[in-house]
Amino acid sequence: MAYPLRKPKAKMKGMENLSARVYHEIKGFILRNEIMPGQKLQHQELSERLGVSRTPVREALTRLVQEGYVSLLPNRGFICKEIRLQEAEELYDLREALEAFAVEKAIENLNDEALEKLRQKVELYGHDIQKRFTRERLIYDQELHLEIAEIAGNETLKRTLRQVFERIILKRKTDGLYDLARGVSAHQEHLRLLDAMRKRNVEEAVKVIRTHIQEGKKNVLADLKQRKEIRDFHLIESES
Repeated sequence: MAYPLRKPKAKMKGMENLSARVYHEIKGFILRNEIMPGQKLQHQELSERLGVSRTPVREALTRLVQEGYVSLLPNRGFICKEIRLQEAEELYDLREALEAFAVEKAIENLNDEALEKLRQKVELYGHDIQKRFTRERLIYDQELHLEIAEIAGNETLKRTLRQVFERIILKRKTDGLYDLARGVSAHQEHLRLLDAMRKRNVEEAVKVIRTHIQEGKKNVLADLKQRKEIRDFHLIESES
């Protein structure tokens, strides 16, 4: 009896590694806004840019569709997905629940070394407030919150929180997202959070983190609504 030929394991592993690399490269383009929300992702262009065939590109795009970063639309192809108002609101609600839990658990595990790491990250964010590079500030903010999850000692929590950050912050345009006033108030909230955690005041720390996230949520939702109104206005103008 003849059996179908199988690809050597080494070759199959090489193909899997290539597919994974292409996936991470394209996802990186999206997270760094090198591919913008609403932009079409062209197979040929991505293949040439990454120096690979179209097959791993299609596999990567299909995976990104499943994860919610890309949409596959009839007669249009793969489009970089833009976050919707409802999705942003839901993700911020999830983030609030996750981070309230993270702060509580982190305080249980807190020591001098962990406190110093948090202090340094708060300081980094504070130093960056005056800069115009909003993306760096967002990254510093994310690192602070992920450090709290790290101290909490729950890897699943940290991984889930990172995915939430990617969905609501890093995958969309950041120009005008956080103005100077919001940067200053966010830094003050970070300082109050650090102080409450240093004092092992769980109730106050949870209150501060919830307020901090709710303020960020209001800011992001207002920005998304404004962008939608601008798009709707241009659509009406083009049809009139």
